[in-house]
Order: sequence, then C-alpha cells, then structure tokens
Amino acid sequence: MVQRGPAEPGEIQTMMAAEPTTAALPRVVSEDSPAQKHGVVTGEDDGCPPSPRGDGYPTVGSTITRKVPLVETETNGQVAAVPPVGAPEPEQQHDGADKENTFVSPSDDAVGDDASRRGGEAEHTGLRDADIVRRAHEEGRVEVVLPGTVTQEGCCRFVSEILKCVLYQRQQLPMTYDQLVYSQKKEHASIQNKEVVSRRPARPTDFDRRKCHRTLEELEEVFQHLELLFSLSLVPRVLLLLGGSLVLPKELYEVDMEALVLAAGDGSLQVSSCLRQLFRTLFVADLLSDARPVRLMATTVLVLAHRDCGVGWFRPKLDFKVPTRVKRQIIALSTVTGISSSPQKEASDWEDYVWFQAPVAIKGFSK
Repeated sequence: MVQRGPAEPGEIQTMMAAEPTTAALPRVVSEDSPAQKHGVVTGEDDGCPPSPRGDGYPTVGSTITRKVPLVETETNGQVAAVPPVGAPEPEQQHDGADKENTFVSPSDDAVGDDASRRGGEAEHTGLRDADIVRRAHEEGRVEVVLPGTVTQEGCCRFVSEILKCVLYQRQQLPMTYDQLVYSQKKEHASIQNKEVVSRRPARPTDFDRRKCHRTLEELEEVFQHLELLFSLSLVPRVLLLLGGSLVLPKELYEVDMEALVLAAGDGSLQVSSCLRQLFRTLFVADLLSDARPVRLMATTVLVLAHRDCGVGWFRPKLDFKVPTRVKRQIIALSTVTGISSSPQKEASDWEDYVWFQAPVAIKGFSK
C-alpha cells in the first residue's frame, strides 16, 4: 500500500469517487466467474432460495448444510475464490480405488489376531492335556516340566504337598491338611474357654478328635525331618506306600526329581507358581481319583538319599527294592531343556544313595 501525504478536501472527494465501495465487499461467485467454471457449486445449487436483491446471497433463515458459496476477494489486483470467514471446509471425496486413503480399523485386525492366538493356545492346551491323560492311564506317569531352576527347599515343599494331596485324594483324611489344622486350632481354643468357665479340665472323649490329633502330629513330625534331610543331602526320589507291606503295598506313588535343575534362591522359580503348575497337571491327569471306596490304611514314606548324609531319624534300608508287583504311579518333575545348568546328577552318581524309611507310619482316619 502506497502512503500519501495530507490531502485537500477537494482531493478527498475525488479519491472516494474513484474507489468504489463494492471492491472491499465480498460478492457471490457468478456463473461466469472463474470459480464457477472450475466446478464450484454455489448456495443456489444447494436448494437455497435466491435473495430478492438479486445479489446471489440466500435469504435470511435459509440453511446451507454441506456446500458453501465461494467469494471473490481482490488482493494486489488479482481475484481469488475463497470461502467466507467461519464457513466449514467442503467435504473431500475419496476414490474407492485409492488404497493410500482407504481407512482400515486397526482394532478389527488386533481383535482377529488376538482371537486366533487364543484359539491356537486353547487347541495346543487341549492336545497337551489329552496327552497327559493318556500317559497317566496307559503308563501311570505324569510329567511336570518346570520352566526354570528350583531350590532344594522347593523340592522339599513339593514332596510335602504331594503327600498331603495323596492322603486326601486317597480318602485317608476326611478333609485337606490345612482344614484339619484350622479345625484343631478352633477346637483347642473352644476347649480352653470351657475350662476357664467351668474351672475344671475338659476331657476330650471324642474318638475322632483323638485320631485327628494323632495323625496331624505324625504328619508334622514327618515334615520336619524331611526338611532336615533335604538340607543334608540331595533327594532324587521319594516313595509313598499305602497299605500292605514294604514288599507288596496296596498302592505305590513315586516322586521323581532326578531331572530337576537346582540353583540358588535368587534365580529360581517361586515355589507357589511351581505348585500351581504341579497340581493343575495332577488334576488334569486324574491320577489320584478313584470312584471305588478306599479303606483306611497306613502310609509309609521312603526317601532316597546319600548313605553318609548323617540323618538320624530316618532308618536306612540297604536291601530295599522298589516293589514291581504293584502298579507304580510316577510323578516326574523336570526342568525345561535349554537351562544352562545341568540336572542334579548323572545316573551313575546315584550309586552311593540308599533308601531311608520314616519310622512313623501315617494312619488314616475318617469322621
């Protein structure tokens, strides 16, 4: 813009006459305008009634929904067609064949991939469970492959929890071990309260209560000495014999831990996660359930440990041989292949290991 100096009154009137006011106002693109020639649709094409003034603007109260008229503005002597201020942008039309502009919802693909993955995992789990059941019934063997190393204390927990499970599943306990312990504590507190009120000792005459107390004491003693034995020696195998004798028991269960890889506590698996995997596999295999009623029996625990481990509570059985005339149910624990460490020992290294028998037989009871 060119600046001018002060103008005389007569000159101002001449300038106003030379510059028409309509040049500064926007006007609707006419049919002969460049915008109309390029295919721009005005408000009249949208169904809006024309203005009675004939200036191309729609009447008051009319609504323009999608398309808006373009206006011409003059800038530096050039005319350009632009939408008015505040008008919405015109809709863009996309070619269906334009793959770059085609919108594809990523959520649909993600949902489809996730569903396919879950379906594949479920199918794989079903096949694996079917193989577990087949091997349990045909071979009497359940394989539990842990995804990492374990500790010696963890192995002791495995044996203790398996013993509790076998006693309950084989109907040697009326309820689980933890439920029995809770019930005994509750009854003991009730007896103490009665003694305080009556001021005379309460005599537990219930025969079932005495049997429960005796069985829990036997189990607790076995658990304590198992923990001591695991701290003194490696224990590759444990036998649980139900009923009969050492030579010919009624039922025989073996916990095989030869293929487990041991390590320190920091880099080992949590015992709780291993127990969840262990018992899930046992329940899928249906190894311990039996529809037939089982009579009460005594359970004997035998442990394979080093002959010079120095344990005093367990009794060594140098001539003991694993019974072969009864079906043996094996629970084999192992570590997944690819772990850097090696298993506990090679087969030839177990020559100095002998069987030790717990001097206490756990007697089953029922209510």
